[in-house]
Amino acid sequence: MLSTFLIGKRFSLKSKGILESARELIELVGLSDRINVQADSLSCGELRLLEVAVALGAKPRLLMLDEPAAGLNTSEANGLAKILKKLPGNWVEAMLLVEHNMGLVMQVSDNIVVMNFGKKLAEGKPEEIQSNKEVLEAYMGAVA
Repeated sequence: MLSTFLIGKRFSLKSKGILESARELIELVGLSDRINVQADSLSCGELRLLEVAVALGAKPRLLMLDEPAAGLNTSEANGLAKILKKLPGNWVEAMLLVEHNMGLVMQVSDNIVVMNFGKKLAEGKPEEIQSNKEVLEAYMGAVA
């Protein structure tokens, strides 16, 4: 239940609206059951989801994420990917993702730009990138 008091003062209607928006974002990222838990008690994966919710609270048109899957296990990264996939067109106009977790990149991206030593190596849809010989050579070694 949302409290009607903050530091001894009643919330204004605007503040109640902010709390409802926060609750909606917490639900979006799947943390509803942890809403009353202190952030320092959340797991690494839950913290990453909370960070996404906080970023969305600013109502950005462009959401820029740098290595959002860093430190996450496969299950957590897959959960994050499902949430990120919902955002463009609904919560943000576009998303820029810098990520080394190729599973997440392939699940979330409509278009991928591959960089190699600071230079653009390839650009295309996930299926094009997965079969790009130059990308495979650069990241997997020689292709037979």
